[in-house]
Amino acid sequence: MFITLFNEFRSSIKSPDTEEKLDLILYRPCGFIIAKIAWVFKMTPTMLSLIGLAFGFLSALYFLDLKNQSSIILGSFFLVFSGILDSSDGQLARLSNQSTKLGLILDGICDSLVTIAVYVACAWPYLREYGPWFTVAVLAGLHLHSCQCAILDFYHREYLYFGYGKTENETYWNPSIADGLKLIEESFSFKEKIMNKLRLTWIKKQQWLTSRTDEERMKMKEKILSLSAHDKENFMIEYRKHNLWLLPYWRLVGVNAHTALIIYFMFQRRFDVYLLAFDLVIFNLIIFIVGAVQRKSDLRFFKKVKLG
Repeated sequence: MFITLFNEFRSSIKSPDTEEKLDLILYRPCGFIIAKIAWVFKMTPTMLSLIGLAFGFLSALYFLDLKNQSSIILGSFFLVFSGILDSSDGQLARLSNQSTKLGLILDGICDSLVTIAVYVACAWPYLREYGPWFTVAVLAGLHLHSCQCAILDFYHREYLYFGYGKTENETYWNPSIADGLKLIEESFSFKEKIMNKLRLTWIKKQQWLTSRTDEERMKMKEKILSLSAHDKENFMIEYRKHNLWLLPYWRLVGVNAHTALIIYFMFQRRFDVYLLAFDLVIFNLIIFIVGAVQRKSDLRFFKKVKLG
């Protein structure tokens, strides 16, 4: 039974290489338990996404009470629990084969709404203290926060597609801006059109930050899809060799880093320091430096696999 559960847990995560240590220790195991319970009660991934959204909003409400230590503790707990539910919806989707493009988009929308709510709640005392200029800083921080999470998501998905060969469908393919516009045109309903428009904003952030061109990525895609099983395995090994070592550096600007720092600085009652130092400066410097190293590694990879 234990072996069966462990195998189910392994199948509920994307890949060990794209999981952070905190994910494997906390978010994924707890998310797996919730996903299994949700499966028994015939819940859908969308339901878990919306419950996670509710707990994210609850976290924001507690963070508004900055002077109360208990409120900060509860706000931190509910923020982490919201993250666990955010993990469990994807795990339930993979366990029950309910993964859909619209579900992925809804998951991203819920994440964004939680981020906005928590950000506004944490920044609220400083909006009154510092005046209008801090409002501009908060808006800039929110945008950059989203960009930072978007670029990590981009390289994780690239790794799953090219490094793990998850090419059987378009789930892990990072669409181009042209692909995003096409999805909007081909939307069957108003709801789907709105969700695809929201996804396009995410795609634009990724395209703005990555050094990989659409032409390079299409050549990579065409090559991996045309290879025999043996050559495809060699291609994936080579991709992992050139990219696995860079993933921990991209994770420095990911959701877990943001969450840990927000909680730490909320206990210090200095969310303003987090915003000004990390979201506006340090995280962007990391993206610039790691991006430059990533480009050099990509060029070496292209040369190795003879990408024409």
